[in-house]
Amino acid sequence: MPRFLESVEVDTTVTMLGQTLQSPVFCSPMSGWGQISDSILEDCARGLKKAGSMMMLGIGGSDELQQAIDTGVPVAKIVKPYRDTDLLFRKLQDAERRGCVAVGMDIDHFYGRLAGDAVGLTETFAPQSNETLRQAIATTKLPFVIKGVLGTDDALKAVELGASALMVSNHGRASFDCMLPSAVALPEIVEAVGQQIEVYVDTGFRTGNDVVKALALGARAVGFASSMLLAWGAAGEEGVTSLVLQFSAELRRTMSALGCADCAAVEDAELQELPGSMEG
Repeated sequence: MPRFLESVEVDTTVTMLGQTLQSPVFCSPMSGWGQISDSILEDCARGLKKAGSMMMLGIGGSDELQQAIDTGVPVAKIVKPYRDTDLLFRKLQDAERRGCVAVGMDIDHFYGRLAGDAVGLTETFAPQSNETLRQAIATTKLPFVIKGVLGTDDALKAVELGASALMVSNHGRASFDCMLPSAVALPEIVEAVGQQIEVYVDTGFRTGNDVVKALALGARAVGFASSMLLAWGAAGEEGVTSLVLQFSAELRRTMSALGCADCAAVEDAELQELPGSMEG
């Protein structure tokens, strides 16, 4: 419930994968940047750096990865579940060598996206065994994120395998169109493993108040993807910075009204009918 007579000054900073972010907002992993523009990757990376945020990258080569790292923004490389495990390990080692702050894997992307390429990518991607994941986590000194978790079984297994963090995500409904919305899956996962591993969430979040809801459900930070692209389309690098700062400002205002001095306090707050547009 709002506590306007007990409002507080708010600190929205949060630690994510060992990095201090100005707010619990980051750019979820995306691929195909060059198909949009030659400058979009570096523009978005610089915009995120100005806002004190973090960038995750999906499929892409070493040159693209280096371009983002060179802007100074913290970069986490999320590799795909390649059938060629040697390639998988090389990707992880390359990311560590180039200066990424973390690595991880999209465990739900083992046959590509739902829309059109599931057959063609079966030769490239494959389901990963627990032993392969364990080796992947052991092959790097960096924090390891397992992305695509939607149930407690996978969450508990992520902890057992030694992951540093997991991301509750249905991949923008791209891998499966009949799975739980991330926001629905989140609370049970947090209850099961939230004291043992960092838990992030993405898919379906649109506003700063959506971030408040995710924090209340136990997430440490919230990822945005399509919103970042729209912000870049509107105003380039400055558009990305402005978007993250707008999320942060709305988050700060609502947290103050709830009497939450920091992000950790939001999970204990009583939230009823918060305005916002969180979608499944």
